[in-house]
Amino acid sequence: MKAADTEQSEETNSGWGRGGARLADLWLCLAVAGLVGLLVPLDDADLPLHLLTGDWIRAHAALPVVEPFAWTRAGAPYFAYSWLPQLAYSWAWQLGGANALSLLHSALLMGVVWAIWDLARVAQWSLWSTRLMLSLHMLLWMFVQPATRPQLVLAVALPIAWASAFRVRHNRHILSACAALICASAVAVNSHLLFPLMAAPVVVLLGATPVRRSLVAMWVGCLLLGWLCTPYLFQLPALFRLNFGYNALFNAASPVMEHEAGFVFVTHAAVGTALVVTLLLLQPLLPSFAARVSRERWWYGLSWAAGLVLFGLAIRGLLLWWLLALPVVAWSIAALPLPRTRLVQRVLPWAWGVGVVGMLGQPLRLRAEQGATRLELPHPEARALAPVVAWLECAAPSRDLAAMRREAGVERAVMKGTASFNTGSYLAWAVPYVSWSIDGRTIFPDSVARPEARQELRLGAMLHPPLHDVQVVVLPVAHATNALLAASQEWRRVVLPPADSVAAYALWWRTRDAEGGKEAVSPSIARCHEASAR
Repeated sequence: MKAADTEQSEETNSGWGRGGARLADLWLCLAVAGLVGLLVPLDDADLPLHLLTGDWIRAHAALPVVEPFAWTRAGAPYFAYSWLPQLAYSWAWQLGGANALSLLHSALLMGVVWAIWDLARVAQWSLWSTRLMLSLHMLLWMFVQPATRPQLVLAVALPIAWASAFRVRHNRHILSACAALICASAVAVNSHLLFPLMAAPVVVLLGATPVRRSLVAMWVGCLLLGWLCTPYLFQLPALFRLNFGYNALFNAASPVMEHEAGFVFVTHAAVGTALVVTLLLLQPLLPSFAARVSRERWWYGLSWAAGLVLFGLAIRGLLLWWLLALPVVAWSIAALPLPRTRLVQRVLPWAWGVGVVGMLGQPLRLRAEQGATRLELPHPEARALAPVVAWLECAAPSRDLAAMRREAGVERAVMKGTASFNTGSYLAWAVPYVSWSIDGRTIFPDSVARPEARQELRLGAMLHPPLHDVQVVVLPVAHATNALLAASQEWRRVVLPPADSVAAYALWWRTRDAEGGKEAVSPSIARCHEASAR
């Protein structure tokens, strides 16, 4: 049986014409996704740096091409490849703070739902393929990847690209499909470094029998036209070299969890993550895949294999693997036998609906847990760093934090600071008048990246982060460099009130005065200690 016949058979048997039920499914999923976006805490570790970069772009009315923040990379090339969502985050934050940012996140999650539903409609997935794919897509992008991140844009753009390929293949609304592809690829190239994955849906056209080269050329042309719409067009080769080159924080043995090799991560991952990996791994072995014509198996299998490679390199590739295997997974779900008992057939839709609504449980719990906090911007380390931030605000008072964030940069910094990978992003946003040594990016030189990797992994000889010409150091209390600073006559540890019961971070202030103990507060900055205690 030809692929076109198979698709027509699926459409007829599933009763796709009864669109009301599916429309109700869509509205239910949209409502749940929107509420989850409003409820989930904005506590992603990289969000502060995204906000700061967006502020910088707005203030300078230009995109950075030279390192704007970290003194350890002063003068080095830097490309804000996620500038479009970063600009949106910055505008949202200015308009309404955390509430407006939650609204933006809610809109993106609703876009994720709409994109996968539109793909299901165009690709003629069966009823339960649509429902289960909606559920799995929501679970992955709301809970495996719950953060407000530019990567979420790919969860909207790539399904749009898949849908456009199916429309072109079946000669359905070709002009609108091409327009959607151009817009989606333009948004993707300005939102995420892995925008080339947008080319994967071309397998829909290459897998057709016969292959219509004119349609393939038209689809690829629209894709490339969208990619041309980036201010970094002529810097793309340098951008890829910079971000995919060797880095100690980007190796297979990485202290950054999302860069851990995928199959290594699965050995200690949660059951849900392991099940998703198993589902994706089994796809080429299932009868639903074998039933496709040979050309389709080769081309769709190539897209699946690309996702497998990305996942093998790093656990963050799991969601990308899912996006690259969407049609293949839908085939396997459509092949599942449906229950024939009337009672079960009546109960299943209600059970599915209850399961979708049940996705609100975890966001509600997280919101309740963080309801008592009064942090301006939630962050995994924000509470522990609160005394540090209060003390630094006193030691180097700023005129206007919002203005300082717009003007933040190496040249305008009041002082230089050394921090750790997990805290640099938040400190760069919370204390913008200090240029910090490292933040949540992985493009730092070996002098910065190697000490961080050695300290976290305890592999190889111990290395210390850069301390030359630095006025302030903020490190975890268990960090090995604290002993080096304690033995030096140039550094004094500031005694801070613990954020909870035990201080999590040590704050060191450079002073030429070697008198007094290392745990004492200099009389000239005693008022800052009092401010942090309040």
